[in-house]
Amino acid sequence: MSGIKTNIDSKFNRVAIVTHVFATGPAQELEEYLKDKVDFLLFIGHPFSYAQDTRSFFNIYNSGNIEKRKAFNWELPSILMYFKDIFYTICWTVRCPDKFDLFVGADPLNAFSGIVLRTIGKVKKVVFYTIDYVPNRFDNRLLNWIYHAIDRFCAKHSDKVWNLSARMIIARQKEGLKRTDNQIVVPIGVRFERINRPEAGQIDRNRLVYMGHLRKGQGLELLIDSLPVIIANNSNIKLIIIGTGELEQYLKNKVRELSLEPQVEFKGYIDSHEDVENALATCGVGMSLYEPHSDSFTWYTDPGKPKQYLACGLPVIITRVPWIAEEIERIPMGVAINYNKEELVRAVTKLTSDGELYYKYRENAIRYASDISWEKIFDEALTKSA
Repeated sequence: MSGIKTNIDSKFNRVAIVTHVFATGPAQELEEYLKDKVDFLLFIGHPFSYAQDTRSFFNIYNSGNIEKRKAFNWELPSILMYFKDIFYTICWTVRCPDKFDLFVGADPLNAFSGIVLRTIGKVKKVVFYTIDYVPNRFDNRLLNWIYHAIDRFCAKHSDKVWNLSARMIIARQKEGLKRTDNQIVVPIGVRFERINRPEAGQIDRNRLVYMGHLRKGQGLELLIDSLPVIIANNSNIKLIIIGTGELEQYLKNKVRELSLEPQVEFKGYIDSHEDVENALATCGVGMSLYEPHSDSFTWYTDPGKPKQYLACGLPVIITRVPWIAEEIERIPMGVAINYNKEELVRAVTKLTSDGELYYKYRENAIRYASDISWEKIFDEALTKSA
C-alpha cells in the first residue's frame, strides 16, 4: 500500500466519511482515494430530500471485502430527513467494530454527527469538510441563523476544517468565528493521469463546450443568446452541452427559436466520468459563465467545472466570480470576463481565431492541471490533519 500509510505513519487506518449526495463530488473522490489505502473504510451517503431515491446507504471496505447496504425509504418533510440522516450516521458508525481514527463529515450536520461520536469515544479525530458555504444559505432568517450556528459550532470544535477556498475562512471570520488555527484550504482536484488528451493538431478550437447541471446561475442563457453574434463572426462554431437539469427544455426551445439547431448539440447526462472526460478532450474551449450574484455559492467555493476543462487541455472562458478565474487570467489559461455578451463574444473570437495564443493557453492549462491531482491534494490534507 502507498499514499496515506507512508505519508502519515498509518495514523488513519480506520476512517469514516459521511456526506449528502446528489452527484459525485469531493467526498466520493476521498472514498476512491482511501478505499485501497486504509484497513477499514466506512462511507455513508445521505441523498437530499429532492432526490428520486432518498434512501441513505453505506459502503464498507474491509481488507479487500466490500459490503454495501441501503436503508429504509423514509417519506418525511425535508427538515425531518436531516434528523433521520444524523440517526443513521450515529447508528451505523457505532455498529462498526473498534474506534475510528478519523471521521470526515462533509457539511455541518454530518460534521456535527462526528463530534457527537467523538464525544462518546467512537471517533478519535473529526474533520469538517466544507463543500459549500454562503452567508445567506436560506431565505428564512431563522433557518439561516440555525445553519450558521451549527456551522460555527462544527468549525470551532472539529479537529480540522477543510475548506475548498480561502474565501470560506474569511467569511466565517465575518460571521463571528474566532478560531482559525484548525482551518486549511483543500481545493478541488482532478484525475489528471487517466485523461486521454489528443495531440494539439487534432483539436478543433471551434467546439465550445458546457458541462454540468443545466440550471440558473450558470450563464447558459447568456451563452445561447450570444451564439448568433459568435457564429456571425465564425460560421464554424459549434456548442456542445453535456448535462441535464431544469433549464434543459427552455434551452432547447431557445435554440430552436434562434435557428441554432445545426450548431448546438445536447448530449444529455453522461454517467461515466471517463466518458465525460473523453468528450471534453475533443472540444476546444470550456465555458464557465457563472452569474455574479452576491449570495453565489460559486464565489465562496472552488467549482470543479473549470478545473475539469483545464485537465482535459481546454482553455477556459470564465466570469470573474470564483477565485480560480484569477488564476486563469494570471497564468494565463483562458480569458476571464465580466458577465456580458460583448465580452463573451470577444473572448470566443480571441481564442478561436488566434492559434498561437490558443495553444499557449492549452499548454499552460495542462501544466497547471498536472499539479492538482486528487492524490496530491488528499496526501497533503491528511498529512496536515494527522
